[in-house]
Parts: sequence; C-alpha cells; structure tokens
Amino acid sequence: MALPREILSSWQTVYGIVVVGVSALFLWSVQSILNPFLLFVLLVVLLSPYRGSRRHLLLITMAALLTLIWLLRATGSLFAPFILAWVLAYVLRPVADALERRRVPRGLAVLLLVVPVLTGIALAIVFGAPALRDQVERFVANAPALVERGQRELARRDIPFLDERGLLAQIQNIRPEQVSTFLESQREEIARRAWSAVLGVGRGLGTVFTILGFFFLTPILAFYLLRDYHQINLRLAGMIPPAQRERAMRFLQGYDQLLAKYLRGQVLAAAIIGTLIGFGLWVAGFPYALALGVVAGVFNVVPYLGLIATLFPALLIALFSGAVVASLIKLALVIGIVQVLEQAVISPRIVGESVGLHPVWLILSLAVGGYFFGFVGLLLAVPVAVLVKLLLTAALGRYRTSSLFLGGNAVRLDHAEPSDAQLTST
Repeated sequence: MALPREILSSWQTVYGIVVVGVSALFLWSVQSILNPFLLFVLLVVLLSPYRGSRRHLLLITMAALLTLIWLLRATGSLFAPFILAWVLAYVLRPVADALERRRVPRGLAVLLLVVPVLTGIALAIVFGAPALRDQVERFVANAPALVERGQRELARRDIPFLDERGLLAQIQNIRPEQVSTFLESQREEIARRAWSAVLGVGRGLGTVFTILGFFFLTPILAFYLLRDYHQINLRLAGMIPPAQRERAMRFLQGYDQLLAKYLRGQVLAAAIIGTLIGFGLWVAGFPYALALGVVAGVFNVVPYLGLIATLFPALLIALFSGAVVASLIKLALVIGIVQVLEQAVISPRIVGESVGLHPVWLILSLAVGGYFFGFVGLLLAVPVAVLVKLLLTAALGRYRTSSLFLGGNAVRLDHAEPSDAQLTST
C-alpha cells in the first residue's frame, strides 16, 4: 500500500535533515583528508534519492563546475598538453577536412598537417628564443645610455607640462645604473614567472610530466584528436538526451561559429601581423625588431591592443635612439604598411567582419584565466568567454519574452532561442 503524499514529503524532509547533520559530523571528523573531488562524489551519493528533479540537476551541475575549477587550479600543468592538443586539432580541422575531400586519406592528411606545424613551432622556439633573449639583454645593457640620452634631450627643451608638475626634476634625478639594475631584476623575474606559467603550479613529478607532455604527448594527442575529430563529436552528441538534442546542437553550432572566428581567425591574424612587423622593422634596421614583433603578435590576439602595445615601446626606442627622425620614419612606414595590409587583406580574408567578442571582454577573460590558472587558463580563457557570452545571450533572449520584461502581457514562446545573428553578434 502506497504511503500518502503528505507522509512521504515529511519523510523526505526528515531524511534531508538527518543526512545534513550526519554529513556535517562526518566531514568534520575527516577534514584532514578531504578535497573537493571527494566532496563532489559524496554529494552525488547523498543526493541520489532526489534524482530527476530540477534542483538535483542544478546542484550537481554547479558542484561539477566548481570541482572542475578546483581540478584545473590544482593540477592544471598536467592538463596543459591535452588542452593545447585540442586547440591545435580544432584550428587545423578545416584544412584536414579539405584534404580529405580531395581524396587524401584522413590519417595521411592529419600527418601532413601536424608534422609541419609542430616542426615550425619547434624551429621558431629553437632559433627565435636565443635571438629574442639577445635583444632583451642588449636592451638592458643599453638602458643606461638611453636614459642619459633622454635626460639630455629633455634638459635642452622647454616643456612646460613637465616643469609645472615637477616631473622634469624627477626624471633628471633618475640614475642610469638604477634603471639597469631594475631591468635586470625584472628580466629574471619575468623569465621565472613565464616558465612557471607554462609549467603551472606543479612541482616534482608533475613538472616532469608537464615537460614530457609538451614535447611528446601534445603531438600524439593532436594527431589522434584531429584524425577522429568527427567520430568524437558524433559520440558526444549521442550522449545528449534525444528530447534536448536539437536544441543543444543548435547552441553548440553557434558556439563553434563564434569560437572558430577567434581561434582560426584572430590568432592567425595576430601571428601574421607580428611576423610582418618584426620582419619589416628588421629589414628597416630598427632596433629590437624581433622583440617588438613578438609584442605585436602576442597582444594582437585582442583587436586593436597590439597596435597600442607595439607603438608605445617603439616610439620610446625611436625617440631615445641616435637618429630620431630616421627611426621615426622607419617605424611609421612599417606600422603604416602593416596596418593597411591588416585592414585591406588580413582582417577581411582571415578574421571576417567580427570575432563576436568585445575587446574588453577578451582582455578580462585572458587576465583572469592567466592569473588564476597560468598557461592552462590562457588556453581556456577564450573558449570559456565565448560560452559565457552565448549563455548570457540565450538568457537575455528568454528574459525579453518573459512576462517580467513585457509587464505581464507576454506571449509564451517555449521554443524561443536566440538566432544565429544574435549568437555571433557583438
């Protein structure tokens, strides 16, 4: 005989209170060995009687996301090769598909892509890193002379703006050897932080696995992910409940379109722009051309930020160089030509009309991801930012059709979803 609904509801309430009390006592007694992963498993077990309800799904989803964040924070260095391999596979997938359509076997097409790309990256690191290091060391060594030259130039000119605020006296009081000492200490700190960012927070065995992963595991993973890309997608799609599959696939298609514009568009455009600026300045004989090219390439992943980040140090170098006018002309010619190429050829052909993400949102996501999760955070920052943007767009679309927004006169649209234009709009 079935129990009345009131008794069953009361029993569930009592059960919930008992579970919370016993769980709190148990967790307090074993707090020294607890971690978020164990707590997540325990939460799943304790909430199993409430399976099927919306609250159960919401709690489990939130707990899973928090556990994933903790896992990336704690062991991010071990996941870095996997994430980097996925990024490579995602970026190269259209080219592999095009080769396959031309009757090239999928495995051979992937091999023809992965080997040259990874070889190019390795050669750039092997030959580019020493040259970049030499330019940085030369800049640090020449910094005192640049400061002295700048102080002499400022002393010969009447600049009311600097005199009124006492800035000129402060600049003249700077000792060149202090600048050299400061830059030397900062160079060592930046190198240490950059290496730590690549390796994450791992130590000992974790760091060893990370180094081995970058050199050996990433190419292998990229090959298999790219070769089986479509099969993996089909299997993941098959795990979505049939009732929600069409809606989920529509959302994922919008996500793919927006993310592809960035990873396959803006990143490639940034690499091309950085290469052009570095090569152009080197041909023109401008000092520290390679370092400025690297700055341009790195910061151009955020639209318009690369130009600002490159011009500021380049102008200082030109103004404090021996031939100011000639250096400024060289800089203006190279930057001007690259900007014309970017606006007329690179951006329209590679990036398209828009990456769909505001530069402020990109900067914030990259800064937060890099600060909290190091190199792994930088890799995941943009995909997560795209996902958050699409979720907010979908939530905003539902809100605009709700009675709260329309003042109680809304027409219920159960299947209302944001259009493709909304998904990819800025």
